[in-house]
Amino acid sequence: MIKVRFIGHLAAQFKDEMEFQGDKISVADLLNRLNLRGESKITRANTLILVNGVEVSALKGDETEVKDGDLITLIPISHGG
Repeated sequence: MIKVRFIGHLAAQFKDEMEFQGDKISVADLLNRLNLRGESKITRANTLILVNGVEVSALKGDETEVKDGDLITLIPISHGG
């Protein structure tokens, strides 16, 4: 299972965590699946995306492959304060 953890207003929209079945999927495909389910559009421009604690820009960006056992954390960039 690929586990996705949501922070901030995304947690209110998707709940705190969600799991996906599958061997491998790109970050872009994962975001497309989430965007079909949610109200807000999740993109790299408005969300910090971590794969096992590493930001995807330090990996292969949207083409980063996630696999069974990985933890994806989505942190919205905009927030109140």
